Formats: sequence, C-alpha cells, structure tokens
Amino acid sequence: WITLKRNINNIKYLPSMVDISFKNRYVYVDVGARSYGSSIGSWFRKQYPKQNKTFHVYAIEADKHFHKQYELKKKTVTLLPYAAWVRNESLSFEINRDPGQEEVNELKDKGRGMGRIQPVKSRQGEFTGEVDEIQGFDFAEWLKNTVTERDFVVMKMDVEGTEFDLIPRLFETGAICLIDEIFLECHYNRWQRCCPGQRSTKYEKNYGQCLKLFTSLRKSGVLVHQWW
Repeated sequence: WITLKRNINNIKYLPSMVDISFKNRYVYVDVGARSYGSSIGSWFRKQYPKQNKTFHVYAIEADKHFHKQYELKKKTVTLLPYAAWVRNESLSFEINRDPGQEEVNELKDKGRGMGRIQPVKSRQGEFTGEVDEIQGFDFAEWLKNTVTERDFVVMKMDVEGTEFDLIPRLFETGAICLIDEIFLECHYNRWQRCCPGQRSTKYEKNYGQCLKLFTSLRKSGVLVHQWW
C-alpha cells in the first residue's frame, strides 16, 4: 500500500487511455474489501478516473468485523458478506493477528489480522488465531449473473492467497472476459522483517508463481496491475 501511494500518479488506468462512455453500466467489485476506507473510500472513490460515470460498488468481505460500517454506506455500496470462492460451500475463515497488534475498532482495520479461507473438511491442525465458519460462494458464477460484456467492470482482488484458486476459475468459466481492469495482490512466501533469512510460512506460493499468474492474465489480454 505504501508503494502504491508513492506511485499513484504513475498508474495508467484504462479510463485515462480509452473512452468508456459507450458502456451500459459501470461496476467496481472489491474482492476482499475489508473496511470501507481500506480501498473503496481511500482509493477507488478518490483516485480512479470515472469519466463522470457513476459506478455501482460491490464489497465482498467475509470478515463480520467490518460489516456494520457498510450499513452506513448501503445506498452506494452493496455488501456481500461472504467469501469469494470456487463453489458454494461452508469454509473456515481464519484470522491471525500479528503479535503486538491491537484489536480493531468498528471503523478502522488497523491491527486487524488478514483472513484466509479453506474448506472446512480440509482444515487440519491447531490454529491460534480467530476461526469462524462462513459461507463461500462461486464468485465466477456470481459475476456472470451480475454483469455482462456491455458493462465496464473494474475489480480489485486481495484475498490472501486464494487468488490462485479464483483466477483459474474465472478462466475456466469464461467470466474473466467480463472484467476490463484488475488490481491484483499476489501473496507469496516473502522474506520476513522480523527474522532475517527466513521466509513466511503463511503462503505456499513463491514470487515466480506470482509472476506467472500476472503473465497469464496479460497474455490473455487482461489489463492487470499489481496491488500492494
């Protein structure tokens, strides 16, 4: 996020390069939205060029800790209080707060650990963080039932590693063709600040696999940016 803010003026957004006025509707889908101010209010509302068009905003956020504040925004934001997934099923939603972080309040997400999902049946071992059982939904099918190729669709995806499940599913179903511009954070086993020489065990993928994911999107004609 710090890197993004430093380079915010250098980003080439699609509406800053082409005319989008011929589109039927204008839609922004925030997958892994967290709080309203996390990216919808602080970035999309303020920074994304809209060519004077009104965008309908969908916030997909499974963490119930952030749901209450969206009640204040329900006229402009549609909250989907579920987890974007590859099928409709119950999931384990795990939140691991870093040591020393304070509990989040209702309107701020500072200190709130990031949530990860996995099927209930596959969850193994003990987990020291917060665990809830939530409902996952087939994101690709939802997208196909919500927008059409005549709409202009922007998506931000920050889903703590689940992008390696969701992106292939979008290709498999053809739903990827409905998205005009993507802002994607890819999660990998990066070096840890706390422990020099050690990589995080939170994610299984490596940076090379993230590059392949971005490359596959761009080779398919999808305008994708790296999100931080």
